[in-house]
Amino acid sequence: MLGSRRSVVFIAAFVAAATALPVLALTGSTDLPAGVSEPAERLLGEVEDVVTVFNSGALTSDVAQRAMQAVTAAGGTGEIGRSASTGMQRVRRGGAIVQEAPSGAAFPMATTMLPTRAVFALMGPSVAAALSSTSLVMGERTARLRGAQAGDTVDLVASNGTVLVYKIGAVVADDITGGTELLMSIAGADRLGVTRLSRIVLWDFDSREDIDRELAANDLVSTSIRIRRTWDAFDPDLTLGMAETKEALGEFWYKVSSSGSGMSISLDWYYANIDRSGPIGKLNLRSGCHRVVRVALASAMAEVIALGLENTIDYSDANSAGGCWTARFSRQSPNSSIGFLSRHTWGMAVDTNTQGSCLGCAPPDMDCRTVRVFRKHGFAWGGNFLNPDGMHFEWVGAPRHQGLYPSRYCPNVESATSAALGNDTQRSTLFVEDGLRSGDSDEH
Repeated sequence: MLGSRRSVVFIAAFVAAATALPVLALTGSTDLPAGVSEPAERLLGEVEDVVTVFNSGALTSDVAQRAMQAVTAAGGTGEIGRSASTGMQRVRRGGAIVQEAPSGAAFPMATTMLPTRAVFALMGPSVAAALSSTSLVMGERTARLRGAQAGDTVDLVASNGTVLVYKIGAVVADDITGGTELLMSIAGADRLGVTRLSRIVLWDFDSREDIDRELAANDLVSTSIRIRRTWDAFDPDLTLGMAETKEALGEFWYKVSSSGSGMSISLDWYYANIDRSGPIGKLNLRSGCHRVVRVALASAMAEVIALGLENTIDYSDANSAGGCWTARFSRQSPNSSIGFLSRHTWGMAVDTNTQGSCLGCAPPDMDCRTVRVFRKHGFAWGGNFLNPDGMHFEWVGAPRHQGLYPSRYCPNVESATSAALGNDTQRSTLFVEDGLRSGDSDEH
C-alpha cells in the first residue's frame, strides 16, 4: 500500500461516511424494487482520473514496483487488485431461492477484488462501506439478470471447493463498478482463496501529464505492459464484460469434471443457442457458433468476399485448427474452481489463420483490411491483446471500425466521435474484462 499527502483527509472522510452509512438505501431495504436496489450515490472520495497498469497473466512484482514508484513521484496513490471468474451456486433471500444451479454446478461470475481505500476513492464511501470479508457488491446489470437485491446472499465456490456465503451489501450501477459483476474486498478475496494479482490501480496524481511522464520514466510504456487511462479514447478491440455477454447471449451454468481438467455446461442453453447448421460459405465451424454471432459472422464473410479479400482467410486452417464454440476455462486459469472463462464457451469467438496469426505471433499476418471488415460487423480483434492473438475475432455486438485509437496493429482509419462507439469514457470499463481474460492475455 502507498500513502499520499491526502491520506489523513481520506481516513477521516471514510470513517465519517461509514458511520453515516445506515441512512443510505444500500442494505436491502424492503422498500426497494424487487429486482434491483437503489444504485450507490456519487459521494465524497470518488475520483474520475484513474490509471490501471497490468501485464499479460498475473501481475509481476517488477511491474507493480515500477508503477508504485511512478505514482509516488506523480504525487498520487496506488493499490494492487485481483480478479477471477468465481462460481456462484445460488442466490437466496431469507429462506427462498432466487436463483440456483443444479447440484455440483455453478454460474460463472466475473469478480474484481480491490483494497478498501481504492474502492472508496474510485466508487465512493457508501460502496466501500458495503464490503467486508463476508459481504460484496453486485453490479446493477448482474442483479437485474437474476432478480437479486441488496440483503440477499450468494453461495460462492472457493478455490478449495468449499461453498462460502456472502451477503450482497449493495447493488451498484455498472458505470461506478467499472463493469464487473461482483466486487469484493481483499479480505473477501482471501477468504475465497483468490490470491492471484491482476493489476495496479493509480489515482490522486497531480495531473495527467505528471503520471504519463512518470510512467514513461519508469519504463512502463512497453508492448508487454498495458496502461489504460479513464481519459483514453475508446479501444476498438476492448471486449465485452461478462454481464453484457450474458445479457446478449444468455447465461449458462457449468460443472467441472471429476478430473478437474474439463468442464461441461447446461444443455438447455447449448441447444437453444449454439448453431451447427452447416458452413458459412467455405468456413465450416463444425463445433458451431452462437446463433447471434453466426449472423454477424456471415455478414462479415460476405463483405470480405465482396471486397476481393477472400484469399486473406485460410479456410483449410480455420476448418481444421480454428473454431468457435468449446466449453472450457482459459489456459491462464490457476485451477478449476477459480479461473478465467474462455469466450469460446459462449460461442462468441472465432479463430482462423492459426499459423501466421498464432497466439504470440507478432506481427500477426492477418490482412488489416479484413480486420477492419470484421470490426465493422461487430467483432473485436485479438491481434492487439498484450499477447497478440491475431487469429481471434470476438463478437462484441456493435461496430468497431470507426474511431481513431493508437492500436499496435491494424489501427482504424475512419474517425468518429467516441459517442458513436457507444462509450464516451473509459471510467465505466475499468474492470469490464475481469473473469474472462487474465491481464489482457491468452484467453484460449
